Amino acid sequence: MNFEKEGIVSVWYSTADYASIPDSYFEEDEQGLDQWAKNYQIISYDPENMETNGCETGCAPTKDIIGPCSWSGSYGEAVIKKIEKIGDKKISWLILLFDFEYRAKKTHIFQDEYVNFVGCFPFDIDANQLD
Repeated sequence: MNFEKEGIVSVWYSTADYASIPDSYFEEDEQGLDQWAKNYQIISYDPENMETNGCETGCAPTKDIIGPCSWSGSYGEAVIKKIEKIGDKKISWLILLFDFEYRAKKTHIFQDEYVNFVGCFPFDIDANQLD
């Protein structure tokens, strides 16, 4: 499925310690897809549109992790609220895929063993970072 959609950011997060995740989870195959993408039935994405942020060990408040991300002033608060609704106040890291609208209702995949899908949010390239 092709999930490209301009102006939308898809967000995933983890509470797993980054160091505990095997390198194989992030290794790309011949098609340039890693285990994460395969787990979510993502057949292609532009790596230039991906951003990740997190802490080396343990967890931190979601705002501390999403704040430094690109244009987070336009979607950060909504992401924080949704993660809290899922039940987590602290996270270890995030995956952001810009100009991409992942549709979990189509794939029926909302989480794998390391990351949870948060949702899709509009973003504004004129926005500042979340303070």
